[in-house]
Amino acid sequence: MTITTLSAHKGNTWKIELDDSGELFFLHVSVVQRCGLRKGMTLTPQQWEQVQTAELSRKAYQYACFLLDNRGYSYQEMFRKLEPKYPQAVCFATVDRLAKYGQINDRAYAEQLAHHYVAVKRFGMRRAFQEMRRRGLLEEHITEALEPYEDEVTGEILMELVEGKYRKYFLDPDDRRTIEKGKAALVRQGYRFGEINAAVRAFLEEQLEEE
Repeated sequence: MTITTLSAHKGNTWKIELDDSGELFFLHVSVVQRCGLRKGMTLTPQQWEQVQTAELSRKAYQYACFLLDNRGYSYQEMFRKLEPKYPQAVCFATVDRLAKYGQINDRAYAEQLAHHYVAVKRFGMRRAFQEMRRRGLLEEHITEALEPYEDEVTGEILMELVEGKYRKYFLDPDDRRTIEKGKAALVRQGYRFGEINAAVRAFLEEQLEEE
């Protein structure tokens, strides 16, 4: 295949035509320069495939950086995001590149999410774990990130929820139906039933003492 047309198109985009076929391809100037393309140059099918892969890799990396401007991603999550748009090999190469330069770091991302789900969203360990797993993080990274919140912090947060946001469910110790609704709501927040019972019991005992 011979490059019969190679010229600037718009901005940093160049247009290229092979063998006067009439079909135009568009490449970023960086790809043209990196591949050493010039008019009259002859390419093997393998060389042309490498050029196209270079252009796809550039686009995939650019798209990944755009996504990372909005929020963090795990390695697996970013791969899943890229896979519908780009060949698998390009996706792996792109995510590896992001990880190499620290743009993706699963351990750091796990720590960010642990703080977000536990300290900000006030989820229990179970739901926080599920949400972090859904983001494509490995179990070892999740467990490590959640460990600082396990006992004391989780207990404090749960007690604050019982005394604050969910207080209305536990004001009447004789209204078992409403109390069970409150407990069910806390289960959905990801707290274990045993720790919920302990927190509610402590709250009710405190109310009785105040009376």
